[in-house]
Parts: sequence; C-alpha cells; structure tokens
Amino acid sequence: MEYFMENLYAALELDTNMMLITSGIGDFSVSQEESWKYASDSIFQLTKVAEMEGLILALEPLTKYESNLVNDSKGLKKMLEEIQSTSLKGMIDTVSMHLAGETTDEYYSFLPELGHFHLMDGDGQSDAHLALDDGVLNWREYLTSLQSHRYKGSYTLEIMGSNYYQNPRDAIKKSIEKVRESGI
Repeated sequence: MEYFMENLYAALELDTNMMLITSGIGDFSVSQEESWKYASDSIFQLTKVAEMEGLILALEPLTKYESNLVNDSKGLKKMLEEIQSTSLKGMIDTVSMHLAGETTDEYYSFLPELGHFHLMDGDGQSDAHLALDDGVLNWREYLTSLQSHRYKGSYTLEIMGSNYYQNPRDAIKKSIEKVRESGI
C-alpha cells in the first residue's frame, strides 16, 4: 500500500488528475473470496486518499492470464459497487475485453462514466498487446462504439511485446496513423 500511496502522490505532483490501478493478483494460497477482500480493502484505502486529493483512479480489468480477480466487466462492476467511491472509475482494455468475450456496450450498460480506454490490437488468444492492425481485434468498431456513447476521455495506446523492443517508435507511429485514419 505504501508503494501505491507514493504513486498516488507522484501523480498529483505531476499535475495529473488520473492514475490507473488494477486489482492485482490474488494470493493462490487463500480462497478467492479472501484475495478479493484484500484487493477491495486496498483499493478502498486508495480511494479515500484520492477523494481528498481530487484524483480519479481508473480501475483496469486485467486478462485471465494476468489476474484471478477483476478480469471482466462483471468483476469490474462488482468492485465498483462494493467500494462506492466517486474517485473510482472503470476503464476498458481492448485485449481484456475481447478475451472475456465482451463489448464496449456491456461496459457502458453499468458505467455511468468511463474513466479511461486502453486501445490496442491483439491476437485474440493471448494477452498480447499489439500495434493497431498487427492483430485480429476489431478496434475500429470499439472506437465507433465509444463515439456513439459520446466518450470524451483519453485513450492510451498500450503496445507491449518483444517484437516492438527494437523499434517501438514505428509501432506507435503506425498506430497513431491508424487512429487518425479512423477520424478520431
């Protein structure tokens, strides 16, 4: 918790109004319910400080390969309802959403306000976070859906992977070009 509190204050020092968080990974040596309780309590503690400081915490669902806690819209909804904080907002990660078999409309069915959006492509089978058009996800449809829901927040190109280590700049440039071509 100390580490995350330091990051919260670092975000404030950087004069940003938002910090991304996740539920983390549950301890496999205890029950799922106990792991959930630890994550929920930790996030709750962060939200209390965030509320006092005027910072939004964007809670990102992770893929089933990354976490055993919040990894779909149902888990996100449960955590948001449990914590009930004005400083905690749900967000979408396109790879997590796809792997959970969900759509942006499902997120919007319970999110009064989307906190953030991670835009990337993926291979459809793993947690690969690829440059736009390097995978099989229908990311253009995701952007169209966000527009129809009047999303005005920020987007992050979350591109990761060893195939981009040698030249990450080209992957970013290519993805920015694709977004521009889409009219966003």
